[in-house]
Amino acid sequence: MQTLTGIIDGKLRLLPPWLLLAIYLIVLGLLAAISFRRRWLTLSGAISAVVLGLVVLWMGGVSAFLVFLFFFLSSSVISKFAKEGERIEKKGSRRDMVQVLANGLPAALCLLAVNFPYLRIPALTAFSAATAEATADTWSGAFGMMSRQEPVSIITFTKVPKGISGGVTAYGFLGGLVASVLVATMAMGTLALSLGVASVVAGSAFLGSVIDSILGATLQVQYRNKEGRATEKKEEDGERNERIRGIPGFDNDMVNLVSGILSASLAFFLATVVS
Repeated sequence: MQTLTGIIDGKLRLLPPWLLLAIYLIVLGLLAAISFRRRWLTLSGAISAVVLGLVVLWMGGVSAFLVFLFFFLSSSVISKFAKEGERIEKKGSRRDMVQVLANGLPAALCLLAVNFPYLRIPALTAFSAATAEATADTWSGAFGMMSRQEPVSIITFTKVPKGISGGVTAYGFLGGLVASVLVATMAMGTLALSLGVASVVAGSAFLGSVIDSILGATLQVQYRNKEGRATEKKEEDGERNERIRGIPGFDNDMVNLVSGILSASLAFFLATVVS
């Protein structure tokens, strides 16, 4: 079944490559400029978003880009409701190059296999799952920050400060589940994925967001500031904080990258069975 975006992609592919590239760059440049002006992205984040967006558009067309765009726009908007977490997290809600790549690179790389006939559906499934996982992770964190419930560690079930990685709430789990299902549904409508494959996308994404929390509670580096509070910041006010757990250098960006890769890999494998 051909989707509306599939028809649009078919028309666009009739254009000369140079003209198609120019159109893509103009659209991506405008989106990046708006995102920078609204303080969703830093300058480095905007540039890296254009590069990733170009890969997604060139390899997956408008059909894949709309799924990718939903992640970026929804995550940027919902992150603004979780400003309280900026005191604890290493970075605020404005994404830089490392954050953009950590969240978007696994999905973009999956599309490099779409031109291989037997790998097309698994590649699109993996792309959608990685995008859905990144969305679910952001939504669950934002929902958790807005929840009145005190978060608990996903490992020890003891109370942890709001905004700290590895802390979970029922409201946060709901946000992650809703995001996973929404992105999977979008993938059905734009990429023409079957219901079975879309279920793989939703399931892999939600599981990936849970793995993200587990990694955040175990391997991710965490510090204690001079006031005795847990934080993900290595330094505050020019003073180095004390590392209390985790692997040095394994920060939230690394957690996001690893969980995205795991979600994509699981979805790719399952899609070869389902499809």
